[in-house]
Amino acid sequence: MKRFGYVFDPLFLVCCALYTSNRWLIKPHCQIAFFHNWFNDVLLIPCALPLLLLVHHWLRLRAHDQPPTLAEVSAHVLGWSVLFEVIGPHLMPTTGDPWDAVAYACGGVAAFFCWRSYYDRSDQARADFDRLAPHYGWLERLLAGRKLQRCRAAFLQTIPAPRRALVAGPGRGAFVAELLRAYPHVRCTCVDSSSGMLQAARARLREGGLDESRADFIQADLLDWAAPNGEFDLIVTHFFLDCFRPEQLERLMPKLSEAAAPKACWLLADFQEPAAGPAKWRARAILEIMYIFFRWATALPASQLTPPDSLLAREGFTLGQRRTFDWGLLHSDLWIRAGAMPSH
Repeated sequence: MKRFGYVFDPLFLVCCALYTSNRWLIKPHCQIAFFHNWFNDVLLIPCALPLLLLVHHWLRLRAHDQPPTLAEVSAHVLGWSVLFEVIGPHLMPTTGDPWDAVAYACGGVAAFFCWRSYYDRSDQARADFDRLAPHYGWLERLLAGRKLQRCRAAFLQTIPAPRRALVAGPGRGAFVAELLRAYPHVRCTCVDSSSGMLQAARARLREGGLDESRADFIQADLLDWAAPNGEFDLIVTHFFLDCFRPEQLERLMPKLSEAAAPKACWLLADFQEPAAGPAKWRARAILEIMYIFFRWATALPASQLTPPDSLLAREGFTLGQRRTFDWGLLHSDLWIRAGAMPSH
C-alpha cells in the first residue's frame, strides 16, 4: 500500500480547491440551496482529516502512514457532528442541522472509498520515462538550475581514473558527457529502460563533439539486465535509486554490486530528507510534490525515498565522502570498496 500523502494527497488538494471555489465563486452567484447549505459540509472530512492526521503524525499519535482508516473517518465524522451540531448551538448563535451531519457522513464515506481505491491500487512495477524524456532537460534547468549537475559531478575529479564505468539511468547524458571529457580512456556502459532518454544522451555526446563509440547504450530494465560480473571499476547511480521501492532496491543493489570490480568506486547523487528543523519540512514538501508529479507523469513505482546506505554497506562499500547541497535536500556520495582509495 502506498504511503498517505497527507496535505499532498490528491483528494485533499482537489477538495480544498472545490471548497475555495464554492466559497468565493459559486455561492455568491448561485441560489441553489445545496451549494449554500451542504456542499462545503460534504467536503469537511476530505479537507480537514488529512491536516489533523498530519498533526497526529507529528505528535507521534499515529504510528503508521497508511490512508485514513474506517475508524479514523468514523470517529471524526462523529466528533465534528457532535461539536458543530450539538455543542456548537449552545456556545454560539447558531442552529444545529441534522442534515449537516448527514453531509459530513456522506463526504466521509465517499472520501474513505476514494482513499482506499487510490492507495490500494496495485502499483506498476516499472516507470516509463519516454513521455517525459523530451522535456526533462528544460524542466531540470527551470526547477533546479545546475544544482543537480553539481551534485552529479561533485566527486568526478576525486576518483582514480576509471577503466570501465556503468552508469545506471543516465537520463539525458549530462554526467556521461562530463565523465568522457574528464577521463579520455574510460569506456562507459549506460543502461536505461527509456529509449527516449538514451536517444537524448546519444545526441548530447554528438553535440559535445565526443566520441560515441566510447559509450555503449543499452535499453533494458536494470532489475532484469544480466550485468557482467566484476566488470566495472566505477558504478554511477545519480538520481536513479529514488525511483525504486524498498523491495526493488533489495534486488537491484546486489546486482550492481556483482557488476563492480573488487576495488570499485560508486558515485551516488540523490535527494534526502534532513534530520530536523525547517530544512526537513521544506525537503518533505518538495519530495511529496516530486513523487506526486513523477507518479503521474511516468507511473513511478516508488512513492517515497528509501536511503540506500545500509544496502551499500551490506555489499561491502564504505562511505568515503559526502557533500550536501541546497539546505540538505541534495547529497553527493563517494562510496569505496577496500583498496579503492581516492587519489588526492
